[in-house]
Amino acid sequence: MTNLAKYPLRALYVDFNSYFASAEQQLRPELRGKPLGIVAVNTDSTCCIAASVEAKRYGVKTGTGVREAKRLCPDIQMIEARPDEYIRLHHRLKTVIEACSPIAAVRSIDEMWCELTGSERERAKAERLAIHIKDAIYQQVGAYLRCSIGIAPNRYLAKTASNLQKPNGLVVIESDDLPHKLYSIKLDDLNGIGHAMRERLHRE
Repeated sequence: MTNLAKYPLRALYVDFNSYFASAEQQLRPELRGKPLGIVAVNTDSTCCIAASVEAKRYGVKTGTGVREAKRLCPDIQMIEARPDEYIRLHHRLKTVIEACSPIAAVRSIDEMWCELTGSERERAKAERLAIHIKDAIYQQVGAYLRCSIGIAPNRYLAKTASNLQKPNGLVVIESDDLPHKLYSIKLDDLNGIGHAMRERLHRE
């Protein structure tokens, strides 16, 4: 195997955990700590567009049908989505993160990344920045909007790192960690690998 060049840490990826469900728990204290499924319309014929951390422990996830979700987790509450509220929270979160570090790009309503510069590329300082972002969100927006943060030499690896420890994780992948740190990662944890791609890769 050829030696990998030493690349500095350049990307910090913020991925909010169970965002729609966490937003509802932040906005409605009576829902905190309870398993939730977020649905577009409250009917048994639809599916969950998001699930809370508590519901995920029972196997409920995005795309799980409501009937199946109720079978897996009899105590689950189905909550109709409120997109306007989620967008408002998104803008508050952006403002808080931007005050900690300039946002390079917003990838979706619950994902964004910052480009590390200067001394921020040192592991200890990058980790301190991530902790600072988490603390700022906790103090200024709320305790239930937890995020997993990945730090790596590029955005793709930082996104991958953010998937490795949920909820509320912080994972760093340095160039010296490659490729061995990726060996234990499931294909599903790699960004861009959907069901069809996973099946094709397993066949090959």
